[in-house]
Amino acid sequence: MKTYAYLLTAAFFVLVSSISCSEEPKALVPTESPSTGTPTTPTDSSGVPLGSPVYLKVGTKWESGVDLPAKQWKLCYISPTTPAQNIDCEVAIPEAQLYRSAVEFRIGTLNSASCPILSFRPYYYKRTDEARTLQPVGPPDDDGNPTQIPVGGYVPPSADSDSEPINCAPGTLQKECYGGAGPVMIETFPKSTSRYFLTDVMSEFTYSIDAENQVRTYGARNVNYLVTNSLDPALRTQAVATGQLNERVADSYYDYQIECKSYWGERLYGIKLIISDENWDSSGGGDDYVDWY
Repeated sequence: MKTYAYLLTAAFFVLVSSISCSEEPKALVPTESPSTGTPTTPTDSSGVPLGSPVYLKVGTKWESGVDLPAKQWKLCYISPTTPAQNIDCEVAIPEAQLYRSAVEFRIGTLNSASCPILSFRPYYYKRTDEARTLQPVGPPDDDGNPTQIPVGGYVPPSADSDSEPINCAPGTLQKECYGGAGPVMIETFPKSTSRYFLTDVMSEFTYSIDAENQVRTYGARNVNYLVTNSLDPALRTQAVATGQLNERVADSYYDYQIECKSYWGERLYGIKLIISDENWDSSGGGDDYVDWY
């Protein structure tokens, strides 16, 4: 009887112990708090998203050689996550700074496999179609050859006062018949209008143009036509007579273009760059260095 009582007591304590050690299941505590911000895309040290097929950085360097602070460089790129085939990039630079500064264009890729060939075409336009021709005058010479004198032609604004006019008739390849950055940046212009590099050899290349204050392709006039290409598209179809400050041939105006191509020459990505100079205020006041608007 006593043995039975002992066993009953022991079973009771085991049951009580089992019940007292049991708990309601608890929710798992996360090891990290959930992020409430927008996920960020990893970038390189300059802010270009990793994997971007094409990027462009535009900055200036004063004639004294002082670089613009890195944070003030303009950055444009093709997104690696939602890539658009073509984008526009707009850059405005204070007008006096632009006139007295070299401009650098750093072009590159963070994914050379998706962009084998990168090319850069500086902006340019045809200034005039003025022709230089030979006009017969008087009777032939003693050998029967006609006596001729040159007539007409174009004198670029950068030419000396005693310079002979040049022939800018359509189809001629005179560099001085053109304006903009292209004739200054490309030695063989207009036979060649762009330059390129292979991205498996180098991932970035810098192209640059000296300050208009040094180049003086527009003579003694304080203008920013050398670098700016902010002319309204509607006005590009209209010719401006030779001799005017903004002289140009209709439909001969080409913007900066950065192009990514395959080894078969197929265009994969592109960036169109528009550069303007910034006046003293947004209303256009204090326009001391004329550009296209």
